[in-house]
Amino acid sequence: MFGKLVYGQFSLKETFWKYGIMGIFFVSLATKIFGAFLNQKINGMSVKYYYTHYFSPLNIDNMILFLTIAYFVFLFALTIYSIMVWFGVWRSSKEYDKSIWLRHIARLFILFVIYGGFKFALI
Repeated sequence: MFGKLVYGQFSLKETFWKYGIMGIFFVSLATKIFGAFLNQKINGMSVKYYYTHYFSPLNIDNMILFLTIAYFVFLFALTIYSIMVWFGVWRSSKEYDKSIWLRHIARLFILFVIYGGFKFALI
């Protein structure tokens, strides 16, 4: 499925709406949820500040460690998925012959969707 997405073998409509808009929304939402729980657990300080000033390997808070790992795994997944969707929309829009305007609008708008997904997901 992901190979077909990257190589643009789905229609532009399916690639843009199903994998682009909805997919990026759900992955960024999951990232945001883990980030919000992590932010609440470390009392609003940055993750870097927490791990450089408060983290002790001898007295590990397992929940904070789990939330940190989950947040960064989902952030990495969002990055990889966004790259795949960008390639998929770009390649499937190349095959779209109904309207040249929709082809370029989809290419431009998916960049805004990816930017918005990252802006929403980052804590």
